[in-house]
Amino acid sequence: MVSTSAAFFMIVLDTSIVNLALPRIRDVFHADLTTLQWLVDGYALVFASLLLNAGVLGDRYGAKRMFSVGLLIFCAASAASGLAPEMASLQCARAVQGIGAAMLLPNSLASLNHTVKDPDRRKIAVSAWSSAGALGVALGPLIGGVLVQYLDWRSIFLVNVPVGLMGVWLARRHVASGSRQMQRELDPIGQLLAVATLATLTYWMISAGRSHAFSPSMIASGVGVILLGAAFLAVESRHANPMLPLDLLFRPALGSVALVGLLHNVGIYGLIFALSLAFQELRGMTPVGAGLLFLPMTLALATGTRVGAKFLHKSNPFGPQIWGHAASALGAIALAVVGFDRDLVAIAIPLCFIGMGAGITVPSMNLSVLDSVGRERSGLASGILNGARQTGGVIGVALLGTLIGGPATATGARWAAVAAAIALAGASALAARIAWQHRVAATAPADLV
Repeated sequence: MVSTSAAFFMIVLDTSIVNLALPRIRDVFHADLTTLQWLVDGYALVFASLLLNAGVLGDRYGAKRMFSVGLLIFCAASAASGLAPEMASLQCARAVQGIGAAMLLPNSLASLNHTVKDPDRRKIAVSAWSSAGALGVALGPLIGGVLVQYLDWRSIFLVNVPVGLMGVWLARRHVASGSRQMQRELDPIGQLLAVATLATLTYWMISAGRSHAFSPSMIASGVGVILLGAAFLAVESRHANPMLPLDLLFRPALGSVALVGLLHNVGIYGLIFALSLAFQELRGMTPVGAGLLFLPMTLALATGTRVGAKFLHKSNPFGPQIWGHAASALGAIALAVVGFDRDLVAIAIPLCFIGMGAGITVPSMNLSVLDSVGRERSGLASGILNGARQTGGVIGVALLGTLIGGPATATGARWAAVAAAIALAGASALAARIAWQHRVAATAPADLV
């Protein structure tokens, strides 16, 4: 539990912790907003693109082994990030961090699934693991603010090294090896197309803020996204062992929940990125002050994960996804209405709604996806869900970062909050539709089912 949850906390923390260091990194390396977006999205893009094949590697060679290798890669890349002498080397090291994170995430959940056999204990374990990831999102700004202000921006990466090495030691001693599916094959062509599609989409969205809508680069990248995406789907439909089995996407408890997870991260990750800049540039706050302003969301998120875990024992797993996302959407709308120049209490209340709703939804998403497949495909299922979620994070940072502008403006920040609310409301509506489909299937005559 400690090993897998700490690893999940660490890799998600590194998605959000860097946000509070962005102004300092910008000043040191004289970077513009686009470069900062790529610094955040470079990690998330590689992370999201490699998740599916990383899950396949875990199913094929053992989740425990891939989990340990991923931790070592993540530690080495964290050290390289903390010692980077220039922006280019920092961005490269962040991309390698994404490789380690991709190997860690699906295999940490799969290792937990293999180790904890009892269904009731597994619910508790998955809830605790989910809570660790949710706390990583929420605590990232606060921890990042403290480290940046009192140590240095480099410390946000170097702190990963001892934690990661401890995780490797714990995993080797206490994590079950699990079964191996040697018939699972990698899908290199599909992998290359997935990276190319997501990279082109990210470029298109980041460039939208500084290029004319009908400029040659915008048109070319837009067409490239369509062609590369179509090629990816064509390759996956014909491959004997695709990295993304398209038949799984038609299962409501997997494909639709993956889309819910994507919308969730568009709203939450994009909003954290936008608010980290807005709090420091619009309100003139220190990194620690900005991190403390996230504290209401952090505490509410921690509470929300416990509430969501309790409801897993009492209700349909899609229920928490419906009203959790609805609460977060209302919080984002309230934040847009209140604005960023009010007193701290007026800002804290919407942040509490956002955090509470986000915390409630995460355990139910993870459990509903694991329950939709057998244990032998848990790595793949985890990779699909978390790949979708990290893709949402990439889109959220690109989209909401473009809306907020650079330097941050009050109008842009409000538009970012509105965009987050739309994404979260969409996740809530989709979860409601999935729940309705399950209810219809459960009550229909057997011959119709």
